[in-house]
Parts: sequence; C-alpha cells; structure tokens
Amino acid sequence: MPSGHGRPGHRPGAGTSRAVVLGGGGLTGIAWEVGLLKGLADGGTDLGSADAIVGTSAGAFAGAYLASGRVEEFFGRQFSADIVELAAAMSQETIDAWSAAIAQGAGDPKAIGRALGRMALGTATVPAEARAAVVRSRLGGLEWPDSRLKLTAIDAETGELCLLDSGCAISLTTAAAASGALPGLWPVIEANGRRWIDGGSVSPVNARLGEGYDVVLVLAPAPEGMPGMPGLDQDVAHLRATGSQVLVLVPDRPSKQAIGDNPFDPAKRAAVAAAARKQGRLAAAGIATAWR
Repeated sequence: MPSGHGRPGHRPGAGTSRAVVLGGGGLTGIAWEVGLLKGLADGGTDLGSADAIVGTSAGAFAGAYLASGRVEEFFGRQFSADIVELAAAMSQETIDAWSAAIAQGAGDPKAIGRALGRMALGTATVPAEARAAVVRSRLGGLEWPDSRLKLTAIDAETGELCLLDSGCAISLTTAAAASGALPGLWPVIEANGRRWIDGGSVSPVNARLGEGYDVVLVLAPAPEGMPGMPGLDQDVAHLRATGSQVLVLVPDRPSKQAIGDNPFDPAKRAAVAAAARKQGRLAAAGIATAWR
C-alpha cells in the first residue's frame, strides 16, 4: 500500500535534515533535472546525501537516478540515441479536458484528481506495453534504492495523492510509470488493486511534501503547471511558514530556450541536459551554503 497520504515525514536525527523535491515537466523535465543534478555535482554539491528524495512524474525518474547514486550515468544517457522514447504532444482537446476537470474540482485537490481520473480512464492513449517499454528504458534496470525515495501518484478514483516507496508491493518501474501517467496522454497504471494517474495532475511540483525538513531544495522544470493549478509560490510560502529553509531552482533562460514549447519531444533531451548542467554549475555555490 502507499506509504503516506501527503508528505514523506521527517526522519529524526542529529544535524540538519534535508529534502529534495523534484517536480514534473515531461521528457525535457527529466533531462533538465538530471542535467541540473550533474551540474550541481560538478560544482561540489552532491544532493545524494538528502534525507528524503520526493519525485513527481519527470521527477520520479530523476529522483531514482539521484537516490541510486547514478546521476552521471543517466546524464550521459540523455545524449544517447539508444533510449526508447515516444514523441508526443498534448492536443488541444486534451488541454481543454484538463481545464474542464480543474474547473469541476473548484479548488479541491481530491475533486480535481477524481475529475482527471475520470478523463484519463475514458481516453484512449498509446498501448500500455509501448509506454512500459519507455519507462523500462528510462530506468535502465534500476530497482528501489532505499526508503528515502518516494514517488507521488494519484488514485484515479478517489483523487487521493499518495506516496509510493520501497515498502509498497509495487516495483520501481511500475511506481515511476504511475507517477508519470499523464491523463489523456499516457495509460492509467493498475497496481495493488488501484488505478493511478500522474502525481503532478493537481500540483506540478508537490513542493509541500518537503514539510518537516529543515532545508528543502525544490527542482521545478515546469513550475506553472496547467492553468488553474495551485502555484509553486503558495507551497514555498507554506514551507517557509512551517519553518523550512526553501531553495528553488527553475529553468534559466538558456534552459527554457532548449526546452521549447513541447516538453514531450525526445529530440530536445541532449540540448536541455547540456543547458541544465551549465545552470547547475552556476548555482552550485549558492546551494552548497545552505545544503551543508
């Protein structure tokens, strides 16, 4: 079963507690996050020592790389043509369906989740096996590294945001697929008797899941999300109000230019990863001061 219903929970111990929260942003979001992690490491700031690593959608994959200590390897994969990916784009019909679901929810996250779940369950997408092949290729055989890694997913029927981790009877591959099951674009994932959609369906970052940690570093490749979603600023304000020091990284101008208009374009991976690595190198010193 899912390990929680809203946050990973503070792990008590000596010293400063630290969490990394990695948001969604499509295929280019993965490239940006892994490039940023690589650049930060180049600059002497290795986030792999975090007490909690929480990933949503694209962040589920980048979080798995980070928690497994294999950021450099998967950064290199962004430049490989051997990775299995499916070129895609959200149609105007899908965007309109999202907008309608968000409006139906009237600001209630679970209601929005349920509306998006109904939309997802009623929409034909690519075959489930084709999508599964993409997820397996992205993970390159990774399994759950440890309990620090938690991936978000939303129950398509209840709208509940849950955390999947190594304590669940779900493989990392299935959990990552669930976290990235974007309604209207990718298939709903069935596991443990439940049906799951993208953990970023209601909030593109889920930054509030860093609550309870002294320092929270948020990586947000697409901080705005869909129109009508709660803003990242609200989550950051909440974290600060509850006592966390919050650091936020979003794509800089070169990274935004590399990402372009379609976050699901596989041809953008290399350019985005390279731009993000440069951004990470520039940001490393400032992040290190708080991270230590």
